[in-house]
Amino acid sequence: MNVFNFSGGKTSGYMVINYYKAGDLVIFCDTGREHEKTYKFIDDFEKNENISIIRLKYNGGFEQLLHKRKAVPNQFKRFCTIELKIKTCRRYLRSKGITKYTNFVGFRYDEEIRVKRRKQMWKNVTDRFPLYDDKINKQIINAYWNEKPYNLEIPAILGNCTLCFMKGKNAIINILTKYPELAEPWINDEEKMKHTYFKGISIKQLKSIAQNNLFQDIDLSELTPAFSCACTN
Repeated sequence: MNVFNFSGGKTSGYMVINYYKAGDLVIFCDTGREHEKTYKFIDDFEKNENISIIRLKYNGGFEQLLHKRKAVPNQFKRFCTIELKIKTCRRYLRSKGITKYTNFVGFRYDEEIRVKRRKQMWKNVTDRFPLYDDKINKQIINAYWNEKPYNLEIPAILGNCTLCFMKGKNAIINILTKYPELAEPWINDEEKMKHTYFKGISIKQLKSIAQNNLFQDIDLSELTPAFSCACTN
């Protein structure tokens, strides 16, 4: 059994289109903090590629997880990825009696460090990195999608959770310069949990920096996450 991790982005979308075979499972674990155009891309993907996406969500969503943990995640305690994506997917597969499978992960050839750092988490589950193995890089993927009749309508930095701390403070400031409305749920998280996603500074403060033009504004399409995570692009 092959299981594809589909993040709702161009890289994992390319992987599914080019390596999927009938009978394989394609799973999107929805954190509830994805950009609205990510959901549009997933809808367009299903319509155009005729490939069904299994959409999963942690019981109660992002906010329930924070309530359960009584904290917000951070770079050193990334329980969000583990619970919202990895374990949510695992629970679904086990409910279907699937315990042994090949896990397709969309790490590219230019993301060797992500491949090397990936740890095998489950017995009887084998990770496979087809894009890395076939030397598929970001340039190849972007060129591919530029020829398609539909595309992801946001910069790659807005993929996965909109203000994920793994993107880094600088990237989030730049994002909030253009999309200040994205800050609200993240600010609410910090105020309710009385913890911050970044040590020593809150999302509210990062938004203030962005609004007061205290940071250099750059093209979001040029931004990349500051830190590597298990979430695929």
